[in-house]
Amino acid sequence: MTEMRRISRLAWSCSLAVAATALLVLLAADVAEANESFAVGRTSFGDATATFYGGSDAAGTAGGFCGYENPFTRGYGVTTVALSDSLLSNGLNCGACYEVKCKWEASDYTKKYCYQGMTTIVSATNLSPPGLNGEHHFDLTYPMFVKISNPESGRIPIQYRRVPCQKQGGIRFSMVGNPFWNLVLVYNVGGWGNVHSLYVRGSRTDWYYMNRNWGQNWQCSVNLTGQKLSFRVVLGNGQTSVFNNVADSNWKHGQTYEASSNFW
Repeated sequence: MTEMRRISRLAWSCSLAVAATALLVLLAADVAEANESFAVGRTSFGDATATFYGGSDAAGTAGGFCGYENPFTRGYGVTTVALSDSLLSNGLNCGACYEVKCKWEASDYTKKYCYQGMTTIVSATNLSPPGLNGEHHFDLTYPMFVKISNPESGRIPIQYRRVPCQKQGGIRFSMVGNPFWNLVLVYNVGGWGNVHSLYVRGSRTDWYYMNRNWGQNWQCSVNLTGQKLSFRVVLGNGQTSVFNNVADSNWKHGQTYEASSNFW
């Protein structure tokens, strides 16, 4: 990434980058911004526990901590999970994808109920309590749980690892607010999956840093009406991409805009 940036941050509203701000190389800055724990980002299997929730059709998983509202209309469907905060990181890890499998070899109990060799991949969309003894915990949808275990098991030891998210289409930005305040939900994010930092640029402005409001909702107090909108997205592993002219100059709040590309 060779593009350079100038960023000045304020605590509760987005702020305009100004000439006095030092130019930084994006790659170095983005790696510094993205500082995930080993447990969150591990790509080798680690231990956790799992249960299931939301009913047999996962209808009860709507809403949730990440702000995706209806996971079915957002494209996540039943392939979702609620994570304990040790993994969800207060919402910064929303959208991350994990491969999970039942720990078949753990005991006679797991050998009875686990499906040996079966795995499934899920996206983080909600917050769960920790395991009974404070372990990292995955509260899977019922359709995902039954891929790796007989549901009569109830609660099982599992192993998990971070994997790239495979998404159809471009990254999406859902806009709500008013002319002087914008709230952007970012979803359908490929690659590492979780947005760690977000910037917006109007066709007549420089880049503005957006503050995370909650989950994957990002806010900015600036009037961008009548301008084409571009977004710069930094993922949890520091991977960065600029999505130019995602919304044309007649964009409106209450609409969702899809970029022509995604992270892979």
